[in-house]
Amino acid sequence: MEADIHTLYESDFYRVLDFKCRCTDCRTSKPEYGESFCISFVRKGNFLFNVFRHSLDSYNGCILVTKPYYERTVTHAHAVPDECTIFDFKLSFYNELMEQYGGVKFLFDNDLHSTLLKTKPEIEFLHFLILRSIISKSDKLNIDNLVIEVVETVLNNLTDYKPDYRINSRLKKNHLITIEKAKEYLTQNYTNDISLMELASYCCASPFHFSRIFKTFTSYSPHQFLLNIRLKNSELLLRNTTLPIADIAFSSGFNSIEHFTLAFRNKYNSPPAKFRSAKVLS
Repeated sequence: MEADIHTLYESDFYRVLDFKCRCTDCRTSKPEYGESFCISFVRKGNFLFNVFRHSLDSYNGCILVTKPYYERTVTHAHAVPDECTIFDFKLSFYNELMEQYGGVKFLFDNDLHSTLLKTKPEIEFLHFLILRSIISKSDKLNIDNLVIEVVETVLNNLTDYKPDYRINSRLKKNHLITIEKAKEYLTQNYTNDISLMELASYCCASPFHFSRIFKTFTSYSPHQFLLNIRLKNSELLLRNTTLPIADIAFSSGFNSIEHFTLAFRNKYNSPPAKFRSAKVLS
């Protein structure tokens, strides 16, 4: 497959790769052989990941999980070239994962060489934070901790892959770019007070039509998606910093302590202060 692949970051047990396809038509690539365990976030485009008896419809909002020792091809299904962030793990780390996650069917089923996981706002935000941390040259331990959280979230949420037939080829052709732009805008501006009109205008769509399309692709309303990003940011700050709760609330995009406390309690079944105390004790 014709592609530009750059190493964004390298740790002791993984690499973060920036993958940008350079193919200009919708052909199927020649067979390639995978030698490592990878978790890939699809940023742009749409492609079919073909391995063994499975063909996985991959686009923004999907995480492609692949095991080592498989042969695959890729069929391009979108005019926009594919872009992915690939977390490529060393085999020694993969062997540790197999010991740790012995109950995960995917890791031990020889008929399953790859699978797709539908994303949630929280894990998309983790992906954003990792890339931002790499660009800002954050400390290694911070980046490693975020990557470990991605691995744990993915492996704890793997289920049998079932394609979403509501999201057909016509819908992706007409609106996938809109969703890509919207989620990029939300993750980069989550601290701002964003209106539906502002977001829809940025994506060149009417507010009503945009809301329907966004929920079809993500299963969240734009407000729910943004709220979950803000709550994930506040959760990370509560766990990893000593910032005052008021500072965490406002730096995560909440406009009042009361709203933050209520939203946090609804999601984590605990007010922020108690959540922080429990994490410290554990």
